[in-house]
Amino acid sequence: MRNVYFVQVGFDFDGAVYLPYAVGTIIAYCQKDPWIEENFCFRDIIFKREPLDAAMERISDPFIVAFSCSTWNMEYNKTLARRIKDRFPECKIIFGGHSVSESGDLIETEDYIDILTVGEGERVFAALLQNIDTDLSGVNNILYRTSSGIVRTKRAVYHDISAYPSPYLNGLFDRLLEQYPTQEFLSVLETNRGCPYSCAYCDWCSGKRMRFFPLEKVFREIEWLAKNKIAYCFCADSNFGMFERDVEIAQFLVDTKKKYGYPEVFRPCYEKNSADRVFKICHLLNTMGMDKGATMAYQTLSDEALKNIGRKNLTMEHFSELMKKYNEAQIPTYSELILGLPGETKDSFCHGICRLLENGQHNSISVYHCEVLPNSELALPEYIKKHQIEIIKVAFNHIHSAIKDNEEVQEYSYLVRSTATMNRDDWVYSNLFSICVQCFHSLGLLRFFAMYLYAENKLSYFDFYSKLLAYIFSSDGRLHQLFAGFQEKYETSLKGDWNYHNEAFGNVTWFFEEGAFLEVIHDFQAFYEELSPFLERLPMDREIRSELLAYQKAMIRKPNDDLAVLNQRYDFHACFELFSAQGIYDLKKTNVNLKVLPQNQWSDILSYAKEVVWYGRRRGMTLYQPHEILVKSGD
Repeated sequence: MRNVYFVQVGFDFDGAVYLPYAVGTIIAYCQKDPWIEENFCFRDIIFKREPLDAAMERISDPFIVAFSCSTWNMEYNKTLARRIKDRFPECKIIFGGHSVSESGDLIETEDYIDILTVGEGERVFAALLQNIDTDLSGVNNILYRTSSGIVRTKRAVYHDISAYPSPYLNGLFDRLLEQYPTQEFLSVLETNRGCPYSCAYCDWCSGKRMRFFPLEKVFREIEWLAKNKIAYCFCADSNFGMFERDVEIAQFLVDTKKKYGYPEVFRPCYEKNSADRVFKICHLLNTMGMDKGATMAYQTLSDEALKNIGRKNLTMEHFSELMKKYNEAQIPTYSELILGLPGETKDSFCHGICRLLENGQHNSISVYHCEVLPNSELALPEYIKKHQIEIIKVAFNHIHSAIKDNEEVQEYSYLVRSTATMNRDDWVYSNLFSICVQCFHSLGLLRFFAMYLYAENKLSYFDFYSKLLAYIFSSDGRLHQLFAGFQEKYETSLKGDWNYHNEAFGNVTWFFEEGAFLEVIHDFQAFYEELSPFLERLPMDREIRSELLAYQKAMIRKPNDDLAVLNQRYDFHACFELFSAQGIYDLKKTNVNLKVLPQNQWSDILSYAKEVVWYGRRRGMTLYQPHEILVKSGD
């Protein structure tokens, strides 16, 4: 029996780690073959990002060590593989996975790699084991090293995945749970493979035929997760909600949680064009608190950028109607944008994020950097040249993962810093503008001021947040220090860390807007005093400003909050509830008694940061929800 080891390391999410699903599917497939089972022994799966010495101690007399490569573990894999090769020169090192480029350049540059696999791994790896002692030329989808050079074999695509076994159901992960009884695990659920779209920035599985796992298998896997009390489940489907059977899956998830209490959270990536079906699924999951909200992903609102990346969006009219539908059903939504796409300009991006606000997206907007992924169209040399894309190599930014001192191996991301239509300075400003909008509007710190002025036709969202950002940089307070720090990181190409960390908020990293928000919450009164000159310059009546400020501050969820009572002369609450839900503005001057009754309380900033900002951001938890507010009005 020859020893085969697998390496699929992930980061620690506040103590929780993912089950190694990718290599689990490969092992499960190989174990179907009696000859492989008789001749090879599948030993440890190295899935924690542990010290290299500790990882090396797990490996004894290896015949093969196979590495599953993703953006977050590529450098760790390279370093560990080289050490293995140095100690065990006869061991065969195999690299595969999502971040292995189809170009095969990795085997050219890394001389310790013996075999490179491209594409999906189950059939390829089984064929490798079956032919490892003879001739590899008949094994599809590999590159391998020979004495006369590197050989590339035929590229094949496999359409039938219906008989692929499951690492959840074949006992593989049962053994892992027994081996690590105190470890908290996160999970991946895959119900299909493929994606009919071909977005230039994406390398998920663009333009590939859709293939399905049997529903019976999917249901049994969900039940396994529930029985083993796996709280968080990420759905690896590219477009959940695209097919009618996805409604059945959502219903089964809900029924399973009712029966077992797990999984607590199911996190899919929703299909963008199946509005009614996705709404039905979101409604189902939302009844059990299983989803953070419905995705209204736009990526960009620039027509030129959309053309360049091969994507079409919902019309703004359709988006606005969907927002009203979700708001009426009290289902949280969030929208995503990508900053740095070719064809985007500073103006189109900053105005685009405000167009989302104008069309009802007040709950949550997330902005991501455009990352160059190895198998995407955006990574092709001719595409880069055509759009004059400047790429920067930065330290990998695994948000909400644990801070580790003296990390042995640094991982890297490759980001678009400038294009033919957005220079470096514009890129920096666009980042700062997006942080400002996310912190003060999406997370809620000045949302009601911006909404009031927009609805009264006194100030557009773009003008409001442009003026706020200018004020922050013209002041000399803590907000200025925070945003100047963000600016410095962007101007120095995000050298060092490009996230926010304050030990007061836990041993994890935060998005810049989350870090700024938490700093405001941590010293709430001082920050609003710092903003006072900005608020006093806004074009609004003094009485309105005073009452609106009291309402704005009362609506922000804070640690140690208790019952709050406001007696006001304007019914801001009814006005903004209607405006948020239906886009109808009607501010009435009437005596209002408003009570905020916090359903949950957090006694410290640590637990607040984790549960409200990290877990609850997309559900709008930074503001009090309607069921926590009691209003009595009348003269």
